Amino acid sequence: MAAEIHAFIQTLFLISSSLCLCFSIRNSIPNGFLKFIFVLPFFFLFLYIPLQFQTIHLRGTLGFFIGWLGSFKLLLFAFGKGPLCSAATSSSLRRFLAVASLPIDIPEHKPPPNRSDPDPLLPLSFAAKLGFLILTFAAIYFKNRFYPNVVLIFFCLLIYLLLEILIGGATAVAEAVLGVELLPFFDEPYLSDSLQDFWGRRWNLVSSRILRPAVFDPCRKLAGTVVGKKPAVIIAVMATFAVSGVMHELIYFYMGRLAPTWEVSWFFLIHGVCLAAEMAVKSAVGRRFRAPRVVSGVLTMGFVMATSFWLFFPQLLRFKADVRMLEEYAALGAFVKNVTAELIGPLFISFQVK
Repeated sequence: MAAEIHAFIQTLFLISSSLCLCFSIRNSIPNGFLKFIFVLPFFFLFLYIPLQFQTIHLRGTLGFFIGWLGSFKLLLFAFGKGPLCSAATSSSLRRFLAVASLPIDIPEHKPPPNRSDPDPLLPLSFAAKLGFLILTFAAIYFKNRFYPNVVLIFFCLLIYLLLEILIGGATAVAEAVLGVELLPFFDEPYLSDSLQDFWGRRWNLVSSRILRPAVFDPCRKLAGTVVGKKPAVIIAVMATFAVSGVMHELIYFYMGRLAPTWEVSWFFLIHGVCLAAEMAVKSAVGRRFRAPRVVSGVLTMGFVMATSFWLFFPQLLRFKADVRMLEEYAALGAFVKNVTAELIGPLFISFQVK
């Protein structure tokens, strides 16, 4: 654990130094090929960084924050696009570092005054989600007492709650340090009433805001010159989901160090096909037929969970993510206990002597 913490501190310095160099050339090198060549070594460095850690938590977290989002943000930065090139971010080194290394986005325009007031229910909501997360870990610890499909439901809750709390905490710290209100990461995804609503407006919004300029828009523009506007949108949707699938395979590789089976990629491709079909049906029928929100919501979340049970979560079970996470929490607790004993023990003895 001590070696992991030491490596983490070194990594923070390496990431900060790399991003400072990128910030320093933001105006001196024109956007395009030259800046892309300058940024490319940092892109590969960010892909490599998660591989040097041993704990599944740091591999997964840095894999998502740096290996995926950070590297994509740098590629967009090279061509004058993405969150690192916005006026709200590029004018401040502190904001540049935060946005490049964390899953956060600063809005281009200041929010209305009434939005700047903190939500009084936010601490209560955070505490409730933290409580559900602890209960979920407890349920996974006793997973042998539940049916396998029930355990997979616990994994659904685990992934959502972990991301919500981890990124919600990082967002709260970033807002306090930067003094700005950040764009949301989630928007109550369990209330989705369609796949388009789930993937486009509620789930993992930071990734959506990265994939749109990095994959969707270029593919739609390129395909539009060949096949026309409407087919180009479908092609762009499929390309976006394919890239998302590959990046999830990469994160699973970071966490498990096992060769990909491509089930996760199939999960995203299936969702891409179904979302494209949903868009086509909506375009054809318009508002003439709309299922009640309760029905469409149940069908949407049922489809997401069923395909997750089939293709997404088996990869987590394959490298025993639940077992290794609980082992790391136990190791962290033992490390904190030993450090506390080493710090307090001598003070307690000296107090007794006096």
